Amino acid sequence: MEVWRSIGLPGLGMVIAVVMLVGVEALLHSDSFMYRLRAVFAVGRAFEKVLHVERDTPRWLVLGNSRVDNGIDPRTLARAMPTGPSVFNLGLPGAGATTLLGIARRLDEGGLLGPERIGNVLIGLDESLLQGGDALGYEVFFVAPVLRDDGLHAFLRTRIRLWGYADNLKQLREPARFLQFLQSLQVEIEPAGGGAAERQGYRPGFGGQQDAGQVARQEAGSTAPPSAAEVANLFRLVDLLRTRGVEVAVIFPPLSNRNVLYLEIEHPAAGHYLSVRRALEQRGVPLFALDRGHRMAPGEFVNAGHLNDRGAQRFSAELGAALAGSSTSEIQRVPIQ
Repeated sequence: MEVWRSIGLPGLGMVIAVVMLVGVEALLHSDSFMYRLRAVFAVGRAFEKVLHVERDTPRWLVLGNSRVDNGIDPRTLARAMPTGPSVFNLGLPGAGATTLLGIARRLDEGGLLGPERIGNVLIGLDESLLQGGDALGYEVFFVAPVLRDDGLHAFLRTRIRLWGYADNLKQLREPARFLQFLQSLQVEIEPAGGGAAERQGYRPGFGGQQDAGQVARQEAGSTAPPSAAEVANLFRLVDLLRTRGVEVAVIFPPLSNRNVLYLEIEHPAAGHYLSVRRALEQRGVPLFALDRGHRMAPGEFVNAGHLNDRGAQRFSAELGAALAGSSTSEIQRVPIQ
């Protein structure tokens, strides 16, 4: 400030700072800018997937979190179905039902939901999809809270994205991440696992098998109760899709050490999840899972909850057969309780 006063321009530094902040805020409201950051931030990769769907709309859309992202190859799924429909995997690591609802509403506003556009939606449903939290900041960009219903904090978090996304922007303090950010502004850099168009949104699972301690920590979090808000938004998602004439089905992803709690009647933490299952059944939503006589092999998992590419190819082929009505597929429709 003293510099600007000395040359007769008091307050100019503050003006420049405000202009810079406004500029950054404007960039965070730009789809094309966020798309350029697809190799830097998870939300950038989310924009890549959403923009791909808007540009090259599939007949089948698969929604979910990382277990969908790593677990369902659209090309393999389509090959197992007689009509070979166009399929896209819009699985987003760390996403919850609220984020998926926000994306569905965006697609609906673009006129992309319905029998002549996206006519079938498959939702990959595990416990974490309903447990709340938005550590990766998807909701800042894809959800539009209503001030009266959701409160001032939620409303402002999505309108002032520089504030709402501030925790994630702190990743740029890491030298490697900051360098990647600068490179992304100059040249096109694809995210790990390749661009959305390369495998129709599917990203093969990578990494080594977890040890027993890691599995135990993951299991402790995965059996936490669901968030009431996420459960409500799952049903809003289903209702929106069906109102637009979209056929909706749910697939429960496989775990290496147990079934998801929607299928575990005896598990002490299953009560809330069984209630969600019953509510979906009452809506007439078909539910699919590995038949009780079949399990994925340990060598088909990266960790307790995520398939590797070998496992994903097997699971996708069996899922496609099940959706086509095969009675011999390892995946079958879950009996109504």
